[in-house]
Amino acid sequence: NLTTPMILIGPGTGVAPFIGFLKHRQAQLASIDSTKIAQEVSEGTWRGGFDFEEEDLPVSKQDAKGLMVGADFRSGQKHGDVAMFFGCRYSEHDYLYQSEMKSLEKSGIITNLHVAFSRDDEGSKCYVQDKLKKEGKAMINMITNESAVVYICGDGNAMAKDVQQALIDMLAEHKFNEDNDSPQKAKIYLEDMKRRNKMLLDIWS
Repeated sequence: NLTTPMILIGPGTGVAPFIGFLKHRQAQLASIDSTKIAQEVSEGTWRGGFDFEEEDLPVSKQDAKGLMVGADFRSGQKHGDVAMFFGCRYSEHDYLYQSEMKSLEKSGIITNLHVAFSRDDEGSKCYVQDKLKKEGKAMINMITNESAVVYICGDGNAMAKDVQQALIDMLAEHKFNEDNDSPQKAKIYLEDMKRRNKMLLDIWS
């Protein structure tokens, strides 16, 4: 569903499935644009700077109108934001799919790209959960007010646990206002997200 906001968390090789997923999303959005052109051509409202002859079209005018049936609903919807969190050790050596992610951000498929490098700074280590907590208020707003889906992909031994704990901390602070029992409420809320398929994990040891 193109309207659903998403928070994608995939450090290291965990980012690989997201790249294919986002490329598919990009193709879906491109199909909407091309179908709008087909509609303009079929209705005689094309303003592209040159004339179309009927034999120039790859489909008939009737077929071009038919293309709109599948795209009308999608084109009228607001596309959901995508927040992407990627992490690796060194920016010079381990930044997988760097050009693809930057290109997807430039084209608007990724709304906000957050990258953590845990070994670039000798004095301190920065992981995806640190970047996530830095954007805590905005991310919790996406989750609680915009019905965003959270996807976590990658290492299940440490990263996935640390990211889930970061989300619990964020929920406790920004949703439950750090009440005395806010950590417990946050844990229950996170488990409910999993039950409702609002948080999906693809992790491995």
